[in-house]
Amino acid sequence: MTGNLKSLPQPGPSLTGAVMVIGGGISGMQSALDLANSGIKVYLVERSSSIGGKMAQLDKTFPTNDCSMCIVSPKLVEVGRHRDIELLTHSEVKGLSGEPGNFTAKVVRHARYVDVGTCTGCGLCELVCPVTHISTFPPQPEEGEKKKKLRAKVKETITGGGSPQPTSLYKWTFTVDESACSMCGGCFNACLQGAVKWEKKSVATIDQDKCTGCGACYVACPEKFKAITVSYAADLDKSIGAALYARSELLKKGFASKGQSDCLRCGLCVITCDKVMNIGALKMVETGIEAGVDICQVCGACVSMCPVGFLAIDKLTNKSVHLLENDFNEGLNGRKPINILYPQAVPRVPVIDEKSCVHLNTGACGTCATICGVGAIHYESREEEIEIEVGSVIFSPGIEVFDARIRGEFGYGYYKNVVTSIEFERLLSASGPTSGTVARPGDNKHPKKIAWIQCVGSRDHSCDRDYCSSVCCMYATKEAFIAREHDSSIEPTIFYIDMRSFGKNFDDYVERAKEHKVRFVRAMVSRIFEDPVTGDLELRYVDAAGLKRIEQFDMVVLSVGVQVPQAVKDLAGTLDIELDKYGFAVTDGYTPLATSRPGVFVSGAVNGPKDIPETVCEASGAAEAASAALAGARGNLIRVEELPQEQVFSDDDELRIGVFICHCGTNIASVVDVEAVMEYAKTLPGVVYAEHPLYTCSQDSQERMRSIIKEHRLNRVVTSACSPTTHEPLFQSTLRQAGLNKYYFDMANIRDQCSWVHPDDPVAATEKSKRLTRMAVANATAGKPLEELEFSVDSRLLIVGGGVAGMTAALEAAKQGFGVYLVEREPILGGHLRNLQRGPDGRKFTTFIDELVEEVLVDERIRIFTSSEVVEQAGFVGAFETDIVMPSGATRTLKHGAILIATGAEENRPEIYGLGSLETVITQTDFEQALEGGGGAGWENLQVTMLQCAGSRDKEYLPYCSRVCCNHAVKNSLHLKEMFPHARVDVLYRDMRCYGLGEIDYRLARQAGVNFIRFDPGENPPKIRATEEGIEITITDPSVGFPVELQPDLLVLSTGMRPRDTEDLASMLRVPRNDAGFFIEAHAKLRPVDLPSEGLFMAGTAHGPKSSSEAIVQAQAAVARAVTLLSQEKLQMSGVVSTVDPTHCAVCLTCVRACPYGVPFINDQHSAEINPALCQGCGICVAECPAKAIHLGRFGDRNIRAKIEAYSVMQS
Repeated sequence: MTGNLKSLPQPGPSLTGAVMVIGGGISGMQSALDLANSGIKVYLVERSSSIGGKMAQLDKTFPTNDCSMCIVSPKLVEVGRHRDIELLTHSEVKGLSGEPGNFTAKVVRHARYVDVGTCTGCGLCELVCPVTHISTFPPQPEEGEKKKKLRAKVKETITGGGSPQPTSLYKWTFTVDESACSMCGGCFNACLQGAVKWEKKSVATIDQDKCTGCGACYVACPEKFKAITVSYAADLDKSIGAALYARSELLKKGFASKGQSDCLRCGLCVITCDKVMNIGALKMVETGIEAGVDICQVCGACVSMCPVGFLAIDKLTNKSVHLLENDFNEGLNGRKPINILYPQAVPRVPVIDEKSCVHLNTGACGTCATICGVGAIHYESREEEIEIEVGSVIFSPGIEVFDARIRGEFGYGYYKNVVTSIEFERLLSASGPTSGTVARPGDNKHPKKIAWIQCVGSRDHSCDRDYCSSVCCMYATKEAFIAREHDSSIEPTIFYIDMRSFGKNFDDYVERAKEHKVRFVRAMVSRIFEDPVTGDLELRYVDAAGLKRIEQFDMVVLSVGVQVPQAVKDLAGTLDIELDKYGFAVTDGYTPLATSRPGVFVSGAVNGPKDIPETVCEASGAAEAASAALAGARGNLIRVEELPQEQVFSDDDELRIGVFICHCGTNIASVVDVEAVMEYAKTLPGVVYAEHPLYTCSQDSQERMRSIIKEHRLNRVVTSACSPTTHEPLFQSTLRQAGLNKYYFDMANIRDQCSWVHPDDPVAATEKSKRLTRMAVANATAGKPLEELEFSVDSRLLIVGGGVAGMTAALEAAKQGFGVYLVEREPILGGHLRNLQRGPDGRKFTTFIDELVEEVLVDERIRIFTSSEVVEQAGFVGAFETDIVMPSGATRTLKHGAILIATGAEENRPEIYGLGSLETVITQTDFEQALEGGGGAGWENLQVTMLQCAGSRDKEYLPYCSRVCCNHAVKNSLHLKEMFPHARVDVLYRDMRCYGLGEIDYRLARQAGVNFIRFDPGENPPKIRATEEGIEITITDPSVGFPVELQPDLLVLSTGMRPRDTEDLASMLRVPRNDAGFFIEAHAKLRPVDLPSEGLFMAGTAHGPKSSSEAIVQAQAAVARAVTLLSQEKLQMSGVVSTVDPTHCAVCLTCVRACPYGVPFINDQHSAEINPALCQGCGICVAECPAKAIHLGRFGDRNIRAKIEAYSVMQS
C-alpha cells in the first residue's frame, strides 16, 4: 500500500479543456462521446458532409447479425445532439501549431452552399434538382457582350427568337389529393406553365385549362406524400396510357426507355432547358426534340424531367456523358449535384457538388434555391478558415478500400458482375441501390451462385500490400451468411488462403455459416473470365489437392483489403505524424495510441487494420490518453444541459398517443407489412397520430418525433421497432427533450419477436406485430410518470487484477485525477506477462513490467493490495462497497464509484503429446524463455517442430482460438533463426492467423527458411509418436502431396491461453461469463469493455485472448468509460425501482430471501424496505411477494393487466 488518495486536480488556466477529433467514423464518434461525457469540449472534424464513416455503409455486423445502421444510429443521434460536441463537417485540418495542452488548429470549412442552421433536411431540393448526368462544362464566356451574344445565338438557333410551343400527343390529368398534400409548394415551383396554384400553408390546386399534362408536378411531389394523382382523358386508349405511365414509374427506378419513339412531345424538356436552366439548347421537331450540340451543357435536366424516361442524352447530344455516381452507394446508382449523403445522415443537410452543379458552373438553373421554402441555399458561400484552440488531438480519419482494378485478372471495372465487398454491402442494405434485393449490376438478375475471393489487395507483395487487412475473412463470411438470409436459393462459396477468424466467438460464427450452407474452398483464384453473352463468370483455381478447377458463377465479390488514403497521408504530414511504408501511424507497442508527435493520439484502422470492436476500444483509449493531460481543465468549456419543464397530466386529460412503426430498413419491413400495422395502430383507443419511418432511430426521425409531440400535443409515445435494450434510452431522451416524462413511453420489439423469428410467414409476423403494438399502446395508456432521484458519486476506482492491463488502468486513472484501489491476489504485480521475454519492439517484457510496477508503486493516488482477494461486494454504480481479505486475514471495506476487472489469463498446459512428462515437448513460453537464456548445447543445428492449435480450437480442451499463438510462433521462429541461422523450424498449422501487420513477420519467417506445413485435423492430422530416439512426426505436406517424416529435437506446442478462475468473482459482481470463462461484454461491437451491469468494466485477457498491446489499449479504453461516470458529481438512478406498501407487508421475509442483490431489509417500523439506490429493477420481489405489497414502476398490476387485456382483445 502506498500513500493517500488524491482528489481531482483543480482546473489549470494554462490548459485548454478541449480536444480536436479528426474523423467522424465510429472511432471518431466514440472518442468524441467519451470525451464530452467526461467534461471535455470536443471539435469533431469530418471531411465528408456527414458523420458515420464506413460503418454507416455496412448492412449487418457479425457475430450477432445486427443491422449496422440500427446500432450506429443511436451513436449518430447522440453525437449530433451533444451540447459539448461541435460538428465541423465538410471541413479539413490544414495546420497544427503549439504544444500539448495548448494547440492551435487551422481548419478549412469548405463551401457547402446550404446553411446547416437553416436547412430542415426535408430533401425537396434533391428531389427536384433536374441534373442527373454530367460532362465537362465548357469554358464560360466573360461577362458583358460575349455572354449576351451567346444567349442571342442560343435563342436564334433553337427557337428562331420565339418561345417553344409544346404540343402534347397525349393528355394526362393530374390532381391534388388534399388529405395527402404537405403544402410544401414543390409542385408550384416545378410547374412551368403556371397551372399550379399555391400559397404558403395552403393545399395546392391545378388549373386543368393551363395544364399540359407534362408531369412536372408529379415528379416534384415528395414521394412519401403521394399527393399528386394521375388519370387519363376519356378519349385516351387505356393500354397506351398505362404503358406510358409504367415507363414514368420505371424512370424513378433507373430503367431507360428506347429513345425518340417514346416522345410525347409534351415540351417539358424544351421548357426546362430554356426557362429553368437558362440554356435553351432544345427545340421541338416533328419527330420529337433536337439539340443544339454546341450549346448543350449535358446537365441531364431534360432527362430528369422527361415523363417517359428518355435517357438517350448521349445519342441526342453526341457527347460523352455519365451518371453522377452516388459515392455512399459506391457508384452503384446515381445522385444529384445537391444531395444528402445517406438517409440517416448527421447532420441531415445536403451539400452542393461544385463540379456538377449547373448554377455554380454556368449561372443557369437555380431550381433548388427557388424551391427551398426556408431559404437555406446560398450559392454565394465560400470556404472559410477558422482557428480552434485545443489541448490534444485524436487522429482517426479512417481508411479506404483497395482499388480492385489493380488486380486486373479479376476483371473488376469491366466485368459488370464482379463487385467489391463494400459494394455488395450496399446491395444488401435496405437503403442501398436495390433496397436490399440481391441483384447483379450487369442485368439486375438475381444471382444463384456467388463467389467471394479473399485477399484482394491484402497479403500481396506485388501491389505493396504485404499486410493482412484483418477484417476480410469475417466480413465475407457475414456477407455470404446474410445473402442466404435475403435469398435462400443463393449458393455462396468463399475462396480463401487462411481463415482468419481470430476474434472472440468468430470461429463459432464461421461454423454457423457452414451450417447455413456457406461453402468454404481453400484456394486462391488465379483468373476470372466473363461470358460476354450471359455475363456469367468462369473462375479458375487450383484446389487443396493440387488439382486445376474451372467453376461457373453468376456473380463474384472481391474481398478487398483496406489502405490509407493519400489524403490521409498528406494530412499526417501536415500534422507531423510519422507513418510507416504502408501509411499507417508509427506507434510504440507499449504506448500503442501515441503518435510520434506529443499530444497527438491515434485510433482506428489508420493505426493498423482492425475490426469495429478493436476500433471502438482504441477510440475510447485515445480519448483517455488525450484527456489525461487535460484533467486539470476538465469542465472548463462544457455547457449545462437545459431541459424543458416536464408537462403534468392528470387522469382526466385526453389520451393523445403517437405510434411510430419502424421499417428498420429491411430488418422489419421485408417481413412485416409495416404500413398495415400503422393503419391498425390508428384505430387503437387514444391514438391520434401514427407513421412508419424507414429508421425511427435516425436523427431526422428523432427530430421529427419531437416536433410531432409538440404539434399533435402527444402525452404518450409508442414505437414498434427493435430491441428496447439498445434503443429505449434514445427514445426516452427524445421524449424528455420534448417536455414529456421519459416513462410516458413504451416499445414493442417487432424485429426480434416478429420479423426475425417468422421470416417465412409474413402474415403471421404482421398479425403478431399488430398484437404487440396494441399491447404497447395499452401499457402506455396505463403508464404513470416516474421520478428519478439523484445521488453523489464516489470518484474512486477499484481495479481487480495487477497484470499489465490492471497496472496500466491504475496509472491512467491516476493521471485523470482519480483515486485507485488495485487488488491483486498474487504476492507481486505483473501477471502472465512476467513469463514472456520479448515485447512487440524486441524490448524485454521484464524491463517494461519492472518500470510499470515502479510507476504504480510511487503514484500517491494508487493504493495497492497484493496477496488480497475480493470476498464481498455491495452497493450500486457511483457508490460501491467491496470487502477484500488481506494477507493478514483481516477484511477491509473499500468504497468506490466504479469497478474494473482485469483478472487476466494464463498459459494453457494440457497433458497432450507428452507435455509435462517429456523434456523434448515444451510450450512456446518455455521455448521463449530458453531462447532468452541463449539456447542450449548443439542448438546451432537444432531441429524444431512447432505444432499450432495444440489443445486450442478443440472441444476437448479449448474450443476457441487464442489469437496470439501464430504470432508467438513466428516471433520465436525468427528469434531462433536470428540466433542460429542453420537451425531448422517446421511449423505445423491449420490456419496461420498472423493478422494485421503480423503478416509481415510471417512473410519474413518464410524468407528466413521457416517451413510452414498445413494440416486439417479432420483429414490429415499429424501423427506424433514418442520413441526411444525421440519424437517422430508423420504429416502429409499438401504442397508436395505425400507424407513427410520429421524427427525434431524439440516439439514446441502452441497451447493457447485460458482465463483465470473468476467464477466466485463473477457471482459476487453478478456479471456473466461465456462457456470458456471469459467475461461477456455489454455489446460485442459498440461496448466491448463495458460489462452489462452499470459501473462495471473489464480489460485485457479477462475479456478474451489478446496481445499485450491490445490489453494496454483495452485498459485505457476501460478507464475512459469509467471516467464518464467518475467525473460526474451526481448520477440519476432509474425510476423503475421497487417500493413496499407497509400497510400490506406481512414481514414474511420472502423478498429478503428472493432478492439476488440482497437489497430488501426489515426496518424499525417492522416492514420490509427497499433502498431505491440499490434496487436493480428486476422485479423478482414483486413476483414473489404473497401479499402483493411490492410494486415496480412501469410494471405494476395496472400495466400488466392492460397488456393482457389488449392481447385478449386480439385473440377474440
